[in-house]
Order: sequence, then C-alpha cells, then structure tokens
Amino acid sequence: MRIVDLFEAFFIDLDGVVYIGEKPISGAKETLLRLRSLGKTTIYLTNDPRSSPEDYVKKLENMGIPSNPEDIITSIMAIAHYIKYQHQDLIQKKAYVVGTQALKREINRIGLALVEGEEAKMADFVIIGGHPGFHYDEIKISTLAIRNGALFYATNRDPNVPSEEGYVPATGSELAAIEVASGKRAITAGKPEAIMFEVAIAKNHLDSKENIAIIGDRLDTDIMGGKAAGISTILVLSGSTKSEDLDDTEIMPDFVINNLGDLLSDKDKFINPKKFPQ
Repeated sequence: MRIVDLFEAFFIDLDGVVYIGEKPISGAKETLLRLRSLGKTTIYLTNDPRSSPEDYVKKLENMGIPSNPEDIITSIMAIAHYIKYQHQDLIQKKAYVVGTQALKREINRIGLALVEGEEAKMADFVIIGGHPGFHYDEIKISTLAIRNGALFYATNRDPNVPSEEGYVPATGSELAAIEVASGKRAITAGKPEAIMFEVAIAKNHLDSKENIAIIGDRLDTDIMGGKAAGISTILVLSGSTKSEDLDDTEIMPDFVINNLGDLLSDKDKFINPKKFPQ
C-alpha cells in the first residue's frame, strides 16, 4: 500500500514542499506529474501572499510542472473571500493595504477603495500581507488607522519562509510589529485557519473529506490546519520541519515522509507517527 492509494485529492503546500525559493525540490516535478496521470486532484494551498495564482502558474511551469490558476488557492484569495462575506456593503469603504500589487488588486476587486498617505490614517480597513519592501511608514500608518477604528486583517501568520539563503522573515514577522504598535490582533485567513480549506473544498466540489489529505512542511499551519478542517495530514521533511521537531510537539501528523516522492513508495518507506513509542 502506498500513501497515494489512500486519497483521491491532495492539498499541497508550495514553499518547502514543491520548491525552496526558485529551486524545485528533488523529485517534486516527477511526483506531481505522476499524481495527475493517476487521476488525483492536486490543489496548491499557499500562505505566501506575494503573488497571484497566475504568477504561481508561471513559476511552476518554469519548473516543468503544468498547472492552472484554478489549481491554486492563496491566502490573498482567502482573506478577500472572508472580508467580502463578513461585510456585505463594501462600496464607499476604504482600505489601507500593506503588501504586493497582487494583494491590492484582490482587495480592490471585492469593492474596497485603496487609500494611501494621510487618507489611509482614517481607513475603514487595514489589511496586511508580507512583502520585501516592508517599511516603517507602513507600520506607522497601519497603527494610526487601527487606533482610529479600522478593522484589522492579515493574510497569514507565518513568521518565516524557507529560501535558498535559509529562513527569511515572512508575513507574521511584519504583522507582529503592527500588532505590538497598535495593541490589536489581526484576523487572519491563511492556514491553519479553516477558511483556506473551505475555499479549496468548495471551489473543487469535493464531497468527502475522508478522501482528502494536506501535504505540508509546517506543523503549525499545514498540519494543524488540516486537523482542524477534518482531513488527513502528511508532513514532509523537505522544508521547515525536521524529524527531531516531532519529539516535542502535540501537533502530530498522520504520516511523515521525506519528500513528495515518498507518496509513491511502499508503506515500509514512510513513517506513521501513530506507531512512534509513547
């Protein structure tokens, strides 16, 4: 028995699972192509708020991995979905958005007007997504707007992300500065929040959670989120989490594999933490 034979749909994280930075992880391309040839549904769930689905399609295609925008669910999409359905009347409302153009376009698409500078200090919403150009002025304006009553949202809380240089700051690190300065905690939609999984399930018309597994490299987002969503969880050791991290955690995945290629290996090639000595 192989893990691939146990499920019909796989929600797959990107950073640390499919690639690190611009470098694909060994065996990822071949495994993903094999999953598709087997008729498995493969949906990519990423907390990274820097890019649009179209951007991720291009990145994957450059690695020889074909995909479509419909195959990708981002934390940008999740937070926009959440805000839209929590606030029915967004017309005439203003948002100060800290993040990339991809995030700003999505927030504007749901009806919010984007504001900057002095006007942003009185915005109705502050929405944070990590980006490389993060600046003190963004902390300042966000803090003033939130203290003036703006509703406070963020794409996700990942503190760092693996890169070819090592672990580098991500949205959670930038968000922490604004939360400390404003004295408020943001509502987030990325993993481990259920909204990411709900959007993926609804968009792909998946009926049975028993046939779905999330594959990720983080215990606190991918695995915790999968458990909260009621689907099976598969941890890969190719990214943020190492095998020794399992010695001191209450977040135990259903399966642990070295990389995506182990999905196609016989059962004696992967680890089931449920069999670990207690």
